[in-house]
Amino acid sequence: VYEDSDVLVADKPAGLPVTDEDGRTADTLINRALLYLYHKGEYAPERGWTPCLCHRLDTGTSGLVLIAKTQQAEALLLHLVKERMIEKKYLCVTFGHPSPAAATLRGYLQKDARQARVRILDTSAPGAKDIVTKYKTLAVSGRLALLEVELVTGRTHQIRAHLASIGHPILGDFKYGSSAVNEEAKKRWNIRSQMLHSCTVTFPQLPEPLTGLSGKTF
Repeated sequence: VYEDSDVLVADKPAGLPVTDEDGRTADTLINRALLYLYHKGEYAPERGWTPCLCHRLDTGTSGLVLIAKTQQAEALLLHLVKERMIEKKYLCVTFGHPSPAAATLRGYLQKDARQARVRILDTSAPGAKDIVTKYKTLAVSGRLALLEVELVTGRTHQIRAHLASIGHPILGDFKYGSSAVNEEAKKRWNIRSQMLHSCTVTFPQLPEPLTGLSGKTF
């Protein structure tokens, strides 16, 4: 989507993992990026530093991912992500129409490492982190709704679990949604991954080396 001497903004397809979590997956987004940069002559393993991801998307989620090509860019981008200075918006299709049509959801997210999933809580608990998710309904069709979601905090599975917690899971999400609904969606529309897409990232005003990204939306 965008590239300069310090940053690569990639559009990840659904089904492609961003990185190798289990030591058995060679085809990942970061490996594709490294191969691309290697052929351009911008990356060589022997140089001692490797371009890296600055945030992640779930394997089944598509859309924009930031990759740092230099150490200076990595440090600044990680700072921006940590301080929530990059605005990230998503599109998703939910089963059912959220009410109200637009809202700011707040809660606490607790990881369950054994089941590789998270829980949404109304009150704080040991190991739980606060979450804020904004959404607005763009369109409805039958039992489905198209939402624009702004990820204020960026926790594991946050959008998927937060929307499911209010009774409107993302279509195609077998982990947090309804198996019966998702099987129907697979048969009717050939939907095989969750309908969640990282559609825009907006940057604030930035110093060197990222002045080229200042105020831009991709």
